[in-house]
Amino acid sequence: MEGQSTGTKDRPRVAGLYEQMELAQAKLEALVDHVSSGIAVYRAVNDGADFLIVDFNRAAEQIEHTKREELLGRSVREAFPGVEEFGLFAVFQRVWQTGEPEQHPVSIYKDARITGWRRNYVCKLPNGDIMAVYDDVTQMKRTELATRMGEQIFRAIANYSYDWEVWVGPNARVLWMNPAATRISGYPVEELTAMRDFPAPLVYEPDRERILRAFELAVKGGTGNEQFRLKHKDGRTLWAEMTYQPIYDEKGNSLGHRESLRDVTARKLAEQAAEVAEWEEEAILDSMAEEVVHLDADGSILWANRAACESAGMGREQVVGRFWYEMPLEWHDAAESCPALEAIEAGHRIEIERSTPDGRTWFVQAAPLLDANGGIVGGVEISQDITKYRHAEEAAESSPQATREARAPAEVSDPPGHPGQQ
Repeated sequence: MEGQSTGTKDRPRVAGLYEQMELAQAKLEALVDHVSSGIAVYRAVNDGADFLIVDFNRAAEQIEHTKREELLGRSVREAFPGVEEFGLFAVFQRVWQTGEPEQHPVSIYKDARITGWRRNYVCKLPNGDIMAVYDDVTQMKRTELATRMGEQIFRAIANYSYDWEVWVGPNARVLWMNPAATRISGYPVEELTAMRDFPAPLVYEPDRERILRAFELAVKGGTGNEQFRLKHKDGRTLWAEMTYQPIYDEKGNSLGHRESLRDVTARKLAEQAAEVAEWEEEAILDSMAEEVVHLDADGSILWANRAACESAGMGREQVVGRFWYEMPLEWHDAAESCPALEAIEAGHRIEIERSTPDGRTWFVQAAPLLDANGGIVGGVEISQDITKYRHAEEAAESSPQATREARAPAEVSDPPGHPGQQ
């Protein structure tokens, strides 16, 4: 009876202990969920061959840019494909087997989704699970790397460069960029440095694959220069020119690479306008009946219009590069020298006529071509078949004489009934 009475009295105490334990557990969970460090709990399966995620606190969600619900119950190797290369998976196995906690030194974690520097502490819990307490130290590493670059150089780039300067770390993550980034792209620097998959979202779609290949080459230590179309935040499309080169510290260790971008929209539009003007000029020259040939100062042909090519019976690609005497134009057979070269030598425009064995007459104009500084850089000759015009002139010249001859008999003997008769 006494035992029964004692047991009955102890029940409230046990219940109270359970309540206290549950309250302590709730407080612990609340504490874990509000600390700044990431905390993840893993459960070994298949004798430690893999580990399933069984808990993931709020800080860990923020560090890894994910949600707890998306991770719970999944293999750590599936959720974080870079965990083995990172070296943390081997730490999990050792701690689970030995029960001895381990520190995993600051290292860079990287997979297709996220990249960052992490510092981990791993221990085994009484229930056999293992717990990792870790911090994202990416910003600290950025600061360290910036210091290693040299304060003076860094300040010079930041304060005096008009171009958009970007510093990308060895892990392909943007570490820093200067205020010119906002002027050129329209995006705040903070938004650009936090941008996932930089620079892909900024690149105009048709150019994106080529620029991402260049970015990958830069991460691997390559150098280069690219032009591409950049999407401004306000929707405009700009032309940008990017150069990239690796950065090393005094010991030869890679600090990543530097990118310099400048807005070349005005220059590109000018080039496009020049191309259009050149195309229009060629279209006009190709529509002319006259034969037009552009020669270099040495007499080699740089360009010929359609009429000249058709007269020679050759395509333009066959004409360009030949010397003037190799181009079988009809009037060339009667030429002992090149009019364009004569004009180049004389330094002024000349006009000549040439007759061909078939009786045709050609009028040739030639002039030197000058550069912006007034230097002679080549010559042009324009030839026209004027045979029919010469025939017309000859006919016109002979017409008054024929008229006079026709009128002469009338002056000698007037017809009957003329007032001059007596």
